[in-house]
Amino acid sequence: MKEINLLITGGTGFIGKNLIGFLKKRKKYKMSILSRQSIRNYECIHADLIDRGFIERILKDGKRIDVVIHLAYSKDYQDNLEITKNILEFCHKSKIKKIILLSSMSAKRSYPDDYGKNKAQIEKMVKNSGLNYTILRPSIIYGKGSTSFNFMIGYLKRIPFFVPVIGSGKYKISPVHIRDVINVIEKSIDNKKTDKKEYDIVGGEEVYFVDLINSLKKELKIKKRNFYAPLFFCDIIALFFPSIISKENIKNLTESSLADIESAKRDLEYKPIKFHDGVKNGII
Repeated sequence: MKEINLLITGGTGFIGKNLIGFLKKRKKYKMSILSRQSIRNYECIHADLIDRGFIERILKDGKRIDVVIHLAYSKDYQDNLEITKNILEFCHKSKIKKIILLSSMSAKRSYPDDYGKNKAQIEKMVKNSGLNYTILRPSIIYGKGSTSFNFMIGYLKRIPFFVPVIGSGKYKISPVHIRDVINVIEKSIDNKKTDKKEYDIVGGEEVYFVDLINSLKKELKIKKRNFYAPLFFCDIIALFFPSIISKENIKNLTESSLADIESAKRDLEYKPIKFHDGVKNGII
């Protein structure tokens, strides 16, 4: 079997650590991790992705790269655009076969917040690059070590005495397990069915937002009661205190799911685990 040479960004993050551990066991990939930090037992190319100097350095070394898996994401939205620009330039110059972009379902929302808009901009850059690509859009990712719930955990801890829940809390979300995410990344690497396509990657079960809140409270041993805030009250809070919750947050939470996983089932043999099975070993 021919070895596939991978260049992975974001290898030190939650998804990246799980992915490289999984791919290492598969024995068919040679991985290089593009990172500012070293990762024990892995080949790392030390670089700041915002500095395009890494492009010429890798090319000069003569390292052959077949597929780039772009997981890296910064809290600085403008930096993400610059990083993506540099990664795409590298892909063109090294003549890679494909770039796999990990995006987010936030990019597909009807009322995207700044994060969702940034993810959509990055998707557009990749799609307009002229490169072969696969775009994967996971929903909120859970699993041991997950950082995806940091916003919600802060939300649970920030207000004393009670946990505010928007409306009834009876709106549905589909958290996806980390194992499902890394499986579809791996199945996109050498799969022509996924060329120049994008996929929604959500969990195998819709759960009510309030049930997710209660699961997090149990995991974190938070004993506060829920306070169900009417939507009109939440709109007033968003108007005067957008740092606590924005109008986009309210609209997105109460919006019906826009996810469609039929193409993922067909091309990636996607069979996501149900949330209530996935949480048996914890959700954070």
